[in-house]
Amino acid sequence: MDILQFIKSRRSIRKFLDKPVEKIHLAKILEAARWAPSAGNCQPWRFVVVTDKKKTKKFDPFFHQPWVIKAPVVIVVLAFPEASHKRYGPDCNWYIQDCAAATQNILLMTHGLGLGAVWVGAFSKEAVRKQLEIGTQYEVFGLVCLGHYKETDGVAFESESLANDDRRQRKSLEKIAFDENLETPWAVKVD
Repeated sequence: MDILQFIKSRRSIRKFLDKPVEKIHLAKILEAARWAPSAGNCQPWRFVVVTDKKKTKKFDPFFHQPWVIKAPVVIVVLAFPEASHKRYGPDCNWYIQDCAAATQNILLMTHGLGLGAVWVGAFSKEAVRKQLEIGTQYEVFGLVCLGHYKETDGVAFESESLANDDRRQRKSLEKIAFDENLETPWAVKVD
């Protein structure tokens, strides 16, 4: 499979099987995250792998998303702003895009291993901080819920059915990419 087709085949998986994820798979996922690009090679990220459901069910006290509560693994992505600030000054916030790149690598590696994952941004950062006793030098950036899954499964949430095999539509390239200026839509198409 070429890399574009691989990227297009990835999707957000929200219902997982009640089956543990092998430690070697988690190590490969973390290794992929470690190799993400970062501004000035500051690598301003930290990752906490959480499998204790007593903890993870407290990460989302407001939205009660079943994929957070029931995921066999939740990787908590932490930003360490000081790594960027040390090199670029206190107003630098490049650690945000660095952590986003690391999170994308987590998603792609998970997919490459035949596992499913979903990147979660709506959760209680304070609840995560409290459950994991995370110091204030870190920003809680995001959660990646992951595990084994069945393609035909799905989950109901807020009167919507979210299927594991759902392939949500993307905006066309000419609506989001432009040639030289915002007046000229990108014209070259790919399959």
